[in-house]
Amino acid sequence: KERYTVCLLKNHFLNFIIGRSPDLNLRNLKFAGSFFPKDPVALHDLLDSFDTELSHKNAVTQTPPIAIIAPHAGYQFSGKLAAAAYASCGPQTPERIVILSPSHRCRFDGIAVAGYQAYDVAGQVLPLDEDLRRDLVSRGWVQHHDAAHEDEHGIETQLPFISRHFKGARVLPLVIGNTTPQAVAAVIDQIMSQVQEKLLFVLSSDLSHFHDHDAAQKLDAQTAGLIETGQFDGLGPTLACGHLAIAGFLASAAGQATRVLRLAMSDSFAVTQDAKRVVGYGAWAFFPTECEILSPIHRETLLRVARQGTGMFLNAGRKPHIMLNSFAAPLQGYMPCFITLTHNDRLRGCIGSLAACAPLISDAVANGIKAATGDPRFTPLTTGQQLAQLRMKVAVLSRAAALEFDNQDDLLSQITPGVSGLILQCGKRRGTFLPMVWDSLPERKSFLDALKVKAGLTTDFWSEDIKVLQFHAESFADPPKA
Repeated sequence: KERYTVCLLKNHFLNFIIGRSPDLNLRNLKFAGSFFPKDPVALHDLLDSFDTELSHKNAVTQTPPIAIIAPHAGYQFSGKLAAAAYASCGPQTPERIVILSPSHRCRFDGIAVAGYQAYDVAGQVLPLDEDLRRDLVSRGWVQHHDAAHEDEHGIETQLPFISRHFKGARVLPLVIGNTTPQAVAAVIDQIMSQVQEKLLFVLSSDLSHFHDHDAAQKLDAQTAGLIETGQFDGLGPTLACGHLAIAGFLASAAGQATRVLRLAMSDSFAVTQDAKRVVGYGAWAFFPTECEILSPIHRETLLRVARQGTGMFLNAGRKPHIMLNSFAAPLQGYMPCFITLTHNDRLRGCIGSLAACAPLISDAVANGIKAATGDPRFTPLTTGQQLAQLRMKVAVLSRAAALEFDNQDDLLSQITPGVSGLILQCGKRRGTFLPMVWDSLPERKSFLDALKVKAGLTTDFWSEDIKVLQFHAESFADPPKA
């Protein structure tokens, strides 16, 4: 309670600075008292309990996400998951926050803003981003529609988390009506082009609604896979009520330049034990492509399980059964990876996936087995003892994005030594280099020439049909062998 008193005094000071006058068009929260506590002390204590539960978990990254997916059900059902989404932002505070919510109760075309100047969130003034709202309306990207906001819990359930974590931030709530993912993507990219300050998109969405528990879990797993592999065109209202916000972000230029991390998944059955009408919830964070997003404990687990699974296959001749639910949510998410085996710093096997096709923990084990037994350049390992003499390295890849270039010099100018991984394609010829190859080929030209040779081309070959995709890799390894 003492902490809350200090917090309340800070809020009063902020209200004074903002200028909470009788003329301020202040919106009270309609869903306070139903979806979350109305009493400020009770609300503070509940949010505090969420943060306390998360405090033992390792930080994801020092770089804040560009966007998060946060559920918007009553806090007793999804509050912990929403807290995980906001906690992924770490200590850095975005200056401007855009909330994109579906319209649950009002039918209209397009995307709507409201005329409020600020929200009253448990006694704290949370100002709206009037400059951004005015700009978007004047350009015809969104429309004023107060009725769309009047009864929308998809917006209001996000506000207590925002007011708690991001003091001084301005908020622009957008309610999405009848429109397309491409229209939402255009608005997101317009905002990205206009805003220079630190910016966060909050994609407000629950998952499947009112199926039996088995069906709900299957649908939510399908939704997670689509989100994590960027397949925005497969998302629909049966998979997520906020599908347009999620699909729009994934379709945007901003979204396509991100890596996504699964933070948590659950459903209403965990609270109600009602297996007949289940609602699903999930939390994700989207980080810049070059960002490293796996915590130390998740890296350690991934290496350990990949090594154990590969050793089990070599010793017993069978692939291990992976119990996905026994691993942390980030390791259950779909991400591609490569496994590299070395002996005295010399390559002994390297195989992986260029596109996400399985949960990360499963992909790591499968690629560990392939690197040990299926790399055609090396004699297959036959025992776990042989594996024990080798060092294992994991590279978790971002999605590959096509580069646009006019000629070879233009291409060379776009790749970053030590950072860029490349996939080169020309007709049926194809070659791939992970970023670690820069260790032995540190110059751009020599890197590209060697990649051409790997693809079965000559070093002086060039054609307008050449396609190059760039990706980044988060790499980590066992300690060096003594």
